[in-house]
Amino acid sequence: MNKIGGLLEKLNDRKERAIPYLALAALGYAFYNIALRFVPVDFDDLVLLSSVKNVNNPLVFFTGDWGFGNYGYRPLHSLSLWLSYQLFGVSAGPAQLINILLHVAVMLLLYALLVRLLSEKNWALAFVLTCLGLISLYTVSPPTWVSDRPTLFVAVCLLTLLNYLAYLKEGDQPKTWVLALLSLLALMSKESGLVLPLVGLYYLVSAGGAKTARMSLLALVFILVAYSLFRFAVFGSHAATYTESGYLLGKNFYANLGELQGFNRLAAYLENIIKNILAVFLPLFDGQGKLSLIGTRLNSLVVVACTVLLWVLAGAGRLSRFQKLGLVVILANGLVHFQLFRYRTLYLAMLGFLIFVAASPRLQEKPGIWVAAVLLTAAIFFMWNMHMIGENLDFELVERVTQIRAATFEQDILASSNRIDPGIVQEIIAKYRH
Repeated sequence: MNKIGGLLEKLNDRKERAIPYLALAALGYAFYNIALRFVPVDFDDLVLLSSVKNVNNPLVFFTGDWGFGNYGYRPLHSLSLWLSYQLFGVSAGPAQLINILLHVAVMLLLYALLVRLLSEKNWALAFVLTCLGLISLYTVSPPTWVSDRPTLFVAVCLLTLLNYLAYLKEGDQPKTWVLALLSLLALMSKESGLVLPLVGLYYLVSAGGAKTARMSLLALVFILVAYSLFRFAVFGSHAATYTESGYLLGKNFYANLGELQGFNRLAAYLENIIKNILAVFLPLFDGQGKLSLIGTRLNSLVVVACTVLLWVLAGAGRLSRFQKLGLVVILANGLVHFQLFRYRTLYLAMLGFLIFVAASPRLQEKPGIWVAAVLLTAAIFFMWNMHMIGENLDFELVERVTQIRAATFEQDILASSNRIDPGIVQEIIAKYRH
């Protein structure tokens, strides 16, 4: 009891600092806990559950595909899914809870960075900007979709790195082992982990580290080369293969990027890079990259207007060091995802955008007109996202319940892929069909 009392006393002494973190955690759980009741009928989730069902030694995940057959190297996700299945079977709640908690952890790291960039006197702005990251079209997938957990692992590594860099004293160079460890963990999480060593290289070069941090530079280059060679050793000619549907010129649909030939494929690569960068600043595309309204005209008006206003308010004048870092995150994320455009691939880019806004020199002063304008815009944007995305999550819950109750669910889902284990489907039906 004395220990508990002491903990509460310390918390009370630091309430001004602790309350935003507690509020973010509570808000994140309150909004996303609906996902705990998402019946596991998603195709990707079923394939990956099937891949871990009969694995006795989880170390095999570190030497091959993550189980989906699309040449993805994501052993940390496979390991976490394997452990979850061993402990809880096909129960949706625990698996979804892991994603929600990881997303909340990312947002707490984001707040810690933003409040560092803005200073304690502007904590309210840091809090509202973090809320904008907590609930956004570009960040809703990982906390609500088990198969998107690898993105969260990468985001934890990225924000750990950026917080570490923010706390370095002027003139100090980052430790080589920190850069290397976080880069390796990110690359074992997902292919987008390439963003970390690229950000690290930019930071070292921009900080004059070409001469003073040669070991760190060499370590990051070595990691990039070793990762590329490892992928070729494991996947051969398919090491860089990843095909998805999309839209050329934002209007011409293609079902599979791999089927495009010559100039059209190169054009699709270039277009995906541009859209992955542009969409963060000008959200004019739907979830597959088509030039489109975001749902309704009113939704598009609010989302586009608030996004543009935020970067206009924050972007005028000379860019700060961390604004440039935010832009590098967005650029690197766009380059890494050259093979597709999806809202879910913009999770890291959204973090970069929020860092870009918060690091604006205009917002470093005492609260004034610029801070008030950004705060008001971000608050309106956040509230609108809650309304818009909350409705979508309700529809998702109903759709999954309807799907599991369909008489032909089992035969339809098994017919969709021979990678789905019939035993997994039967376990889900036994647990969730009432």
